[in-house]
Amino acid sequence: MVQKFLFHYVIEIKLIGISIIYNNPFPMYRLLLLAFIFACCKQPKNDHNHSLENVDSLITVLKKRVNPYFHNREPEKAGVVLDSLRGTVEEIDDYRLTGAWLRCKTVEKTMSKSFDSATYYGKKALKLALEKDTSNREIIAAQIQFADVLKEQNFNDSALKYARKAYYMAKKVDTLGLPLICLRLYEIYSRIGDLSMQRFYLFEGLKYSKQPTHKTVFANNISRYYTETGQNDSAILFFKAMENDTSFSSPYFDAVKFENLGILLTNKKKYKEGLYYQLKAFAINKEIGEMDALSYFNLAATYQHLQGYDKAIYYLDTALKLAIPVRDWQLIKRIWHAKALNLKLQSKKDDAYTSLDSAYTYYGIEVDSSILLRERELEKQYKVKAKDEEIKSLAFANKVSNRINRQQRIIIFALITSGLLAGIIAYLMWRRRKLQMQVREIELRQQLLRTRMEPHFLFNLLSVLQGFIRDRLYEKSSQYLIQFSQLLRLSLENAGYNYASLKDEVSALDSFLRLQEMNLENFEYRIEVLGELVDYDISIPPMLIQPFVENAILHGFPSGYKGYISVRIICETKALRVTIDDNGVGLKDITTNKAKRSMATIITQERLNILGKRFHRPAKLRIIDKKTEKLGQGLTVELIIPFEKKRKNKVQTQTAA
Repeated sequence: MVQKFLFHYVIEIKLIGISIIYNNPFPMYRLLLLAFIFACCKQPKNDHNHSLENVDSLITVLKKRVNPYFHNREPEKAGVVLDSLRGTVEEIDDYRLTGAWLRCKTVEKTMSKSFDSATYYGKKALKLALEKDTSNREIIAAQIQFADVLKEQNFNDSALKYARKAYYMAKKVDTLGLPLICLRLYEIYSRIGDLSMQRFYLFEGLKYSKQPTHKTVFANNISRYYTETGQNDSAILFFKAMENDTSFSSPYFDAVKFENLGILLTNKKKYKEGLYYQLKAFAINKEIGEMDALSYFNLAATYQHLQGYDKAIYYLDTALKLAIPVRDWQLIKRIWHAKALNLKLQSKKDDAYTSLDSAYTYYGIEVDSSILLRERELEKQYKVKAKDEEIKSLAFANKVSNRINRQQRIIIFALITSGLLAGIIAYLMWRRRKLQMQVREIELRQQLLRTRMEPHFLFNLLSVLQGFIRDRLYEKSSQYLIQFSQLLRLSLENAGYNYASLKDEVSALDSFLRLQEMNLENFEYRIEVLGELVDYDISIPPMLIQPFVENAILHGFPSGYKGYISVRIICETKALRVTIDDNGVGLKDITTNKAKRSMATIITQERLNILGKRFHRPAKLRIIDKKTEKLGQGLTVELIIPFEKKRKNKVQTQTAA
């Protein structure tokens, strides 16, 4: 059975409880955002009450309009509201109103994962508070909000510095704000892993809490701390102590408190005592209309331990009715599994097998859902990466364009003023040509990246993976996913650089061919790295070899064809000779019908031309139709790639088959 945890907002109770069941912890930043939204967007009290009622009213309106969107995790809508108020805030020009607006923008950008913008607004709010605020309350609010931005980017040391400053300042001027600051410090120390400081700030926050909601948050997190650190006896004692403290009792907290206490006791095999507290929680939840599938499931588990099989079946059936409409596939699977165990204990084997079949069915649905979610995540990551690369390319092109314009002005001035500057002019023209070549290479690499990693390519691979999983080929699925992850990582990483190590290129090629080998029924390949390469650290432009391998598989091997590809890399004098040989259907009239050449081949030829000019050595591409040359079946592609080599100490070889 699994505990539930109560946070600042009652609506979070069930969400958090369910997330813990599935070993998918509820994001802690959401707890802190929900708990601190009011603190971040509210206006600290001002000791000077002189004609500021209008400003206070605007701050109240601001808070009421954006907080519901933050609570519902709709930062885009909150951003629209905040942007609509920007003109009014700038016109009034009051540092308190501006500070509140800036902190709300910081929350919006943090929730949207736009951390650069969140950092910008957070720094601006802190700078304004340090310049204008004399009560230190604005400074405290800005510091703790900026700490949240840093924490969300995993800059925990920097976040800790600002949060501790806010803590010590609040102890002097604003003890009412200490509970929220202590909660933030607890979260940061949780990420760092300092258990002693986690405990300190939990009890410190509980000590300074005056509002029932704040006390509820800290009491629940103290229980959670005890449970996660294996101190179940301490958690039980703490919950029992809470029974005698009525200073912050509420039906919602009492229900979660009793249910968690009951679960802790049943985990200690004190089933009757645990059932007593679970039934108390059950009665409260029923009275306030907060019943859910998880509560019924936990209660059924306790009855099953007490051999109350009929009641356990009743509660499991009820849990199933509540879980199916919300499509909680994992909980549904657990319910069917529990029913199967219950029926087995009653010697109802046929019914038990039926329930177990249902559990396996919902397990399949759960796996399909998780794969679909992962597919969406990968698609989103790819789009973000492609967008980032596009922005970098545009920024670089703009930078190069500005440099070229500046150099042109210098050249014109130099020609007019004196012929003695001919050497400088020649250097600048050479520099200009080099920059233009870099821009062209980046554009070609971007085109090639798009030809290789289009979303349909990802979808095809994921569909194959989904088929393996549905066929329960779990080992094959694991190996397929490993190769796919390595290929995706190397492709995206190397696409942003002018050069990649030969080892990475061969690894990416090997991963791609392994995926094809697992996907195709009759396909084999071999990669050989020969010669002096093992003694040198070789770097070459990325994505030169793989497009030809892809073309061989895509166009050279019809369905059912037993294909074979050999890739051989040999070191010659300051150049690599790469030979890609296949036994496919071949290519007819390649020299006369150039329209059929692939875009990847054209791009590669242009990149080789640029590479040859850069190293002042020939870089060549040759495609041979073996059938035309009477050398057998298929195609042979030969690449001559110039490189600079640096000797290394460790010998490395790679051969794949």
